[in-house]
Amino acid sequence: MRVTWCTTCCKATDQEQSLMLLEKLMPNQYSHTVCSYETVGENKFKAAIKLKLSSEEEAKRWLDEFKRSSGFIWRTSKTYPNGGRYNKFRVDYKCKTIKKNATCPATLFLVLKRHPEFGERKSRSGDPHMKDGLFLHINLRNEHNHHLSCAGLVRRDVSGETIEKLKKLFESGHTPSSALKELKHNLQVQEKDNYVNAAADRSVCPDLPFCYRLYYKLFKKAYNAAAGEEVSRELERTLVDYNKEQGDVCAGMCKTSDNQLVIALCTPLMKRVHARVRESAEVMFVDSPGNCSRLNHHLFLLLTHSSVGTLPLGAFITTSATQATFSAAMQLLHTVFPPERFFGHPDGPLVVMTDDSTLLRQALHEAFPKATLLFSVLHLLRAMWRWLWSSPNEIPKHHRSRLLNSFRILLRASTPVALMEAYSRLMEDPVSTQCPNFVLHLQEVFEKRGEWAVCLQEQLSAVRNTVNSCEESVTRRIKDKLFYRLKSHNLTQLVKFVVTKMEAHYIHRLTDAANNRLRTAQKTMKRKELDKQTILQEDEDSYTVTSASNTAVSYHVDMSISCCTCPAGVMGGHCKHQSAVSRTFGHAIEDGLLLGLPPEARKLYYQIATGVDMEADGSGRFPAVVVKPAAQVGRTELCTGEVIFVADAADSIVETWCEQTESSLIEPESGELKQRLENVFLDLSKKLDNPEFVYSVTSFVESYESLQTDDQLASALSSFGQRL
Repeated sequence: MRVTWCTTCCKATDQEQSLMLLEKLMPNQYSHTVCSYETVGENKFKAAIKLKLSSEEEAKRWLDEFKRSSGFIWRTSKTYPNGGRYNKFRVDYKCKTIKKNATCPATLFLVLKRHPEFGERKSRSGDPHMKDGLFLHINLRNEHNHHLSCAGLVRRDVSGETIEKLKKLFESGHTPSSALKELKHNLQVQEKDNYVNAAADRSVCPDLPFCYRLYYKLFKKAYNAAAGEEVSRELERTLVDYNKEQGDVCAGMCKTSDNQLVIALCTPLMKRVHARVRESAEVMFVDSPGNCSRLNHHLFLLLTHSSVGTLPLGAFITTSATQATFSAAMQLLHTVFPPERFFGHPDGPLVVMTDDSTLLRQALHEAFPKATLLFSVLHLLRAMWRWLWSSPNEIPKHHRSRLLNSFRILLRASTPVALMEAYSRLMEDPVSTQCPNFVLHLQEVFEKRGEWAVCLQEQLSAVRNTVNSCEESVTRRIKDKLFYRLKSHNLTQLVKFVVTKMEAHYIHRLTDAANNRLRTAQKTMKRKELDKQTILQEDEDSYTVTSASNTAVSYHVDMSISCCTCPAGVMGGHCKHQSAVSRTFGHAIEDGLLLGLPPEARKLYYQIATGVDMEADGSGRFPAVVVKPAAQVGRTELCTGEVIFVADAADSIVETWCEQTESSLIEPESGELKQRLENVFLDLSKKLDNPEFVYSVTSFVESYESLQTDDQLASALSSFGQRL
């Protein structure tokens, strides 16, 4: 028994009832001797308790366990010097479970008596408990004026066990944000249906600021980014394990002469894209999501076009952006590509499109000598957009949109004659003549027209339309949230990102396309935020959006190239200002996707997604893909009614969609469904009597009022509660 009565000085009016209350509060690991107990109200009491603990560390450890077992938060109210004759350690605590409640009368006093047998000053105390080894004296005044609630859980101290878990994650290269995501993911796997309650407990699920404080206080210097041979060994183990799991060479690594690391990846899905997508033999787009520069790591994706957007052909990661690393990456990629590479064209695609990187283009030319290398028109447009909106170039604000539109016409010229006419008009434009810096910059760009003008490439006349559509869809997919904020990833995390998160992302996308459920993810805003936006339309694609938080600040949005001058838009991400323009003026964030696919195409995309050759069921649907955590990486299994993609537990933080089973698809009678719906809202109305539900119900009502179409309402209702 963890609670017993002191045979010497027990003073309790109701010993049996007292034991029950104390049993609920005291930690199980310790034996507590109760010397006095006084009931002062319902579930309120004062008690004097003693334990056989003799050191300050043991006393603090007991306090941590008591916080966990009682559920209340105790903060230090008073300390005492440790040099006294009788006491070795003494601290007074008060209850601070509720943040705004500063008057809770509950207190806890810890007093650790000196132990003469440990070489300490001999105590002259006549306390008979000292002979029994009861050196820790506790005075508990359990008179709380509040209940233990979710607010208390949110403010609990982070447990030592959780801190150790964070420490191990930091040691393995995680940043504070990625470590917290990993911690939450593991907690969800462990708690399952109880995850919602566990996530509210700060002791096991800390907040992000705590993770940052812990990281910068203890671990940043010691466990920043692993370097040298340690990185190489860790990567080698990861790649070897991945290749063994796949039963094929899907990843490779090498070192250049200047000791730089190069990793090449071609996942099973990418191999199926090579073998089954005809467009892979026509156009390949090489681009980087960016945002990997903090650790000087560079991730490049090889993509091709399809009727459902872009699909990956491969990826490579380098630790430097030199000619040697890019050349080594191209050579290494050929070792992981499948025999059916580029739809049976081992020499590579007809066209390779990149940005204006001389080193990368040279490496691509060596790897694919028969391919035509072209600059990406959208890259040129975005580069010109940034140049025009850069203050040092001295372009007046009221001229920027017109110059950008004229430059866009120049890039989109369909014939050599139209190209020269557009250039002449732009050079003679009165607005251009007022901006000499723009004229000089335009001349520099036009001198390289042979490297970006598709109309000048006679050998590409058959695939000219494919090249243009590929550019638009590829660049928009690169802006996907999946590829945003990779700056904090180290090399091992980048590899796992490609083979798990990115792989699962495309599997879900292709599966949704096979079921005609392809949706465009956009950063949406609540109606009250949208109403605060003041949007001024300058032309068909250019807008000036006033900030909702600061009316003195405005941002320029160009919907044709999906750019905004806000911090998120400048870095290539989709921002709420673009969303505001899209919702107000009806612009599509992503177009060029065929949502109504023929049966043959739907079957093809399902085969690419899963590697399983199967027909749709009677309703025209294919089994859904469900990401589940497991120790193995990248394995596809077939289960009853669904295909399970098994992803790495450390990185499978991918939003998944689950198909309902056939039994759940049976439609109930309308009368029965209406009665169930009325019961739901009746139950919600009753919940308003509980103050803890007021905010949640208010948020639910505001979200419902912000829905504008029946499709949005149907989507919100079908996904309600699935993320919990």
